[in-house]
Amino acid sequence: MFVEILQVKNYSMKKISLVVSVFFTMTLLLSSCKKIVTAIFPGIDARVPDITLTVPPILFVPPNEMSLGNYSAYFNLDSIVRAKTNGAFNANDISSVKVKTITITLLNNDNFNNLSNFEYARLGLTSNTMGDEINVVTINFPDTESSTITVSPDNSPEIRPYLSGNQLNYSIYGKLRRATTKPLTMVVSVTVRID
Repeated sequence: MFVEILQVKNYSMKKISLVVSVFFTMTLLLSSCKKIVTAIFPGIDARVPDITLTVPPILFVPPNEMSLGNYSAYFNLDSIVRAKTNGAFNANDISSVKVKTITITLLNNDNFNNLSNFEYARLGLTSNTMGDEINVVTINFPDTESSTITVSPDNSPEIRPYLSGNQLNYSIYGKLRRATTKPLTMVVSVTVRID
């Protein structure tokens, strides 16, 4: 009887060892596959749909920043990754999305109404999956007449969690340096780096 109990215990231990070994092997393989995907994913740049806004004339300089508007855009990260990699990768294969560049262009500037009228502008982001607004970038404008500026944020926040859905919501804020005397049509172009 004692021999039979030992044989049953020995058989059970072999089963447990086999199950544990299979589990660890599968875990190692899956993590290795993810590492391989991460290692071979080339990283891509993608353009977010442009935002076009019209800032009304502001005849006095408010002491604080003000809202320049709220805008929404459709953005499907999975479709973009699949299209840019010919279907080799999808949104599950990426780990990071950060703003690479932002360009602001005035379409109807003149000598008295241009980007130098603004001290700074900043872009906030929410989405249909993340309601907490994140400050994506703050752009400081030089006090020289210009109609366009492009910046590459040094410390762009991670926006991957905001791209789990497909609806991006922008809030644009700005602070004036000088008053404006006419409506200004502004285009905001954003390129993101997907790794």
